[in-house]
Amino acid sequence: MEAECKYRVPNVERARTRLRELGAVFLRLETHRDTYLRHPSRDFRSTDEALRIREVDGEPFITYKGPRLAGPIKIRPEIELPMVAGTVEEWLKIWGHLGFVVALTVPKSREVYELEHVGRLLTITLDQVESLGAFTEIERVVNDPSEIEQAQADIQEVGRILQLTEVEPRSYLGLLLQLADGR
Repeated sequence: MEAECKYRVPNVERARTRLRELGAVFLRLETHRDTYLRHPSRDFRSTDEALRIREVDGEPFITYKGPRLAGPIKIRPEIELPMVAGTVEEWLKIWGHLGFVVALTVPKSREVYELEHVGRLLTITLDQVESLGAFTEIERVVNDPSEIEQAQADIQEVGRILQLTEVEPRSYLGLLLQLADGR
């Protein structure tokens, strides 16, 4: 399971400075292209699921995200598998024949950091999302349901330490769809 919380970032340079001050380790800069698929007979918006192809620096992965569990932090099952590079268009054709359509593509750049917080490892990203702006995501992988409460507390505490105040519960896809709908 993935536990995460997304925050709007008004000042990216200040966020980078706070990460360095906390001892976060910069891992890499990535370019993402997330293509979300719409199911032919199942409304992923109402079931709170997602199916996407994520290309990270050109390397594709297929990801299923299940419905969120209740709680202050987004926790949901996630299954991600690698795809063979250069096959995304063919996969989209196959899914198209099965009735799937591309809902939206979300391009973004991502700075990936790692932070050890009270003995537990968190991944922190600084995202620049086209048409939306800057965000920070704080994430912790949860392998056992008994870890969920602690993961929520860790993420919220690190958010406070980083002085992040504006939680954004919607996905980038949801934000972009609302923007397109004029809401």
